[in-house]
Amino acid sequence: MIVLGVESEAKTANESLAKNSSSLNSVISSLTGSGISKDDIQTSNFTIYPLYDNIKDSNGNYQQILIGYRVSNILSIQTDKIDSAGGIIDSAVSSGANRVDNVSFQLSDDKSQKISDDLIANAILDATQKAEKALVPLKQQIVGVKTVVIHDNVMPFYDSPMRASFDGMAMESSMKSAPIISGDEEIRTDVSVVFYIAQK
Repeated sequence: MIVLGVESEAKTANESLAKNSSSLNSVISSLTGSGISKDDIQTSNFTIYPLYDNIKDSNGNYQQILIGYRVSNILSIQTDKIDSAGGIIDSAVSSGANRVDNVSFQLSDDKSQKISDDLIANAILDATQKAEKALVPLKQQIVGVKTVVIHDNVMPFYDSPMRASFDGMAMESSMKSAPIISGDEEIRTDVSVVFYIAQK
């Protein structure tokens, strides 16, 4: 998942919102043009807040003066194109994004479930084979199963925070060559099986 967006400032809330919306629409068009489905793009955070400056009056007292409004609209983008993450960021920045907050990697639900199911099946098979070998010298055999307890452990390593705010071409050029490297995610399943045994 890639989290990025647009921050805009203007003297009025309407001006700031209009400026932000225009830039964000360009970003979204660029993303969809690069192959990202609109279904994989969603707003993760949207804020409008006033900006103040402290002005010293003739009496030496400081007063807060409203100087404008800042609009922030942040998108979450899901993609399975890991190798294209850098290109997606480049495209968004080139079309108006001036915030890149985070890049994270994780298995899809379907893939994670399939791996978990395979691990459970393999773990039960392994437990059965080991039990059968242990029972050979005892002249015992498995005749049934009393309980099966499954412990799933997911130990992910995929977060890659990239909080950055920038304006214009200066930071854009520095982001173009930023490498995006995925981490590793370990899925471990422990299975405890209690068998019924009997004499052969």
